[in-house]
Amino acid sequence: MPQASLATTQIRNRLSNFFLLGNWRQRLRLWSGLVLFAFCLSHFANHALGIFSLRAMDLGSQYHYAIWHNTLGLSVLALAAFTHVGLALWRTAKRRTFQMPIWEFLQLVLGLYIPWTLTPHVFATLGLYTAYGLSPTYERMLNMLWPEGALMQSILLIVVWTHAMIGLHFWLRLYPMYRRVRSFALAFAIGFPLLALWGWIEGARRQADKTYPSKVSDVHLSWLYDNAYQVLAIVYGLVILSILVVAFRIAASTLSKRIKVTYPGNTVLKSTVGPSLLEISRINGIPHAAVCGGRARCSTCRVLVKAGGEDLLPPEPSEAMVLNRIGAGQGVRLACQIRPKSDIEIQPLVPSQTKEAERGGSGDAYHWGVEQPVTIMFVDLRNFTGITETNLSFDVVFLLNRYLDGVSSVIRAEGGYVDKFIGDGIMAIFGMETGAETGAKQALRATIKIREVEDAINADRGPQFPERLRFGLGLHSGTAILGRIGSAGAEGQKTSITALGDVVNTASRLEAENKSGGTFMTVSEDVLRAAGIQMPGVVPSEIKLRGKTESLRFFSFHNVEGLAVPA
Repeated sequence: MPQASLATTQIRNRLSNFFLLGNWRQRLRLWSGLVLFAFCLSHFANHALGIFSLRAMDLGSQYHYAIWHNTLGLSVLALAAFTHVGLALWRTAKRRTFQMPIWEFLQLVLGLYIPWTLTPHVFATLGLYTAYGLSPTYERMLNMLWPEGALMQSILLIVVWTHAMIGLHFWLRLYPMYRRVRSFALAFAIGFPLLALWGWIEGARRQADKTYPSKVSDVHLSWLYDNAYQVLAIVYGLVILSILVVAFRIAASTLSKRIKVTYPGNTVLKSTVGPSLLEISRINGIPHAAVCGGRARCSTCRVLVKAGGEDLLPPEPSEAMVLNRIGAGQGVRLACQIRPKSDIEIQPLVPSQTKEAERGGSGDAYHWGVEQPVTIMFVDLRNFTGITETNLSFDVVFLLNRYLDGVSSVIRAEGGYVDKFIGDGIMAIFGMETGAETGAKQALRATIKIREVEDAINADRGPQFPERLRFGLGLHSGTAILGRIGSAGAEGQKTSITALGDVVNTASRLEAENKSGGTFMTVSEDVLRAAGIQMPGVVPSEIKLRGKTESLRFFSFHNVEGLAVPA
């Protein structure tokens, strides 16, 4: 595959992982939420300037208004707000149960509170400006809010920020990048709103010491609150309607058709037609993993439908996308997306850790498995069987430990991760923390030092090993599934991370290719391309892999001392 095409594919896959999972309603809710978060980030940063001076706040507001207080900015902001609120109410109305994880409940309650204080604030800024030409300067707004409205305004800031942080956390927690910056993200999530609170309160205190002709009359205030209360009546009327719809569905379920849902262990539950399989599990207290909260952004709620699948509707595009990405077999569906209409028997495929799963996991993305571009390395000690047959066990173990310790130390020193020891072989992963390009470079640098380990062992291997010891390496880059395999039921202990997928099998196959050519290392063209290394004048070899339509191009090296790896 050409380098440009490979890069385009990688970018498309990453964007798909971040922004295109879920159905169109979930994607719109995410995108609209990101627009609103961008506005809050700009607005709160402007507040924080009050720590320095009122002048700094005014200067900052000029940039803030330049972005948002124009026809395009206000249109995008209004569309995002109506979309986000509307979809939230729609999702609430679609519920078949009020049972939900605590984080979903907290985000829902905070979201319902926001309009109560935010609506008057919007009318005090944009409303008075549009109706009476009163510009929402910091002087005017601080005079209106201080001191009577200080507490409610501070609570609004904290609620809006907390609501946003919960949404961002449960969107990003599945990605390894987030795991790497989680400590910094937590510090930012706590520190930024404190700076915003400090800034606006300090600015208000300074403004209180100055004489300012507010020009906000009782007529203005009457207009403000009359219109704000009308909007609030509409918003909370829709909220009450959504809750009543859920309550009506729950009440009507006692008269609806009942179906049987059979779980492993011959656990049989009766349910009404309508709820999703995930909701049925939650209603009846059956632990069911669902890291993304039932938004079709992950596959942790997937089940194998053993009976009754013929009456299910075919997967919608959002579900089909997830199932295709994980290579799901026949009969595998997402519990959050299917709504059984007849008796069904299922087998959950991801073990739920009960409270841990319902809380949304520990933040360890590898517990659930992630797709990530990496470089896989296999290292093998040649003719180890012959060595064991002709030498004392003590000498064999001593030699093997020296080889394993030396090679694994090099791998770790160069930024790699030792996945496992396989007899006299080692499997390592590069790029888990650094990305594909750096990972490929780290792996190639490690090969040079592994060759030095081979030379050092041979320099003093002793007369009991008359033949030179030889290593064989195979490297390949591609997208692998990284996860903590066997972590279910580990009593909170984290197992080691392992890599799965075609890239692993290919790297192993390349390592074996050294045997036929008597070479030290065989590396795929993908690794060299990722590292930015070209081999002008050298014709690559090709190998046909099982199940592949195109041959794999690779290079074999007898020596790697002269391999120039870019910085």
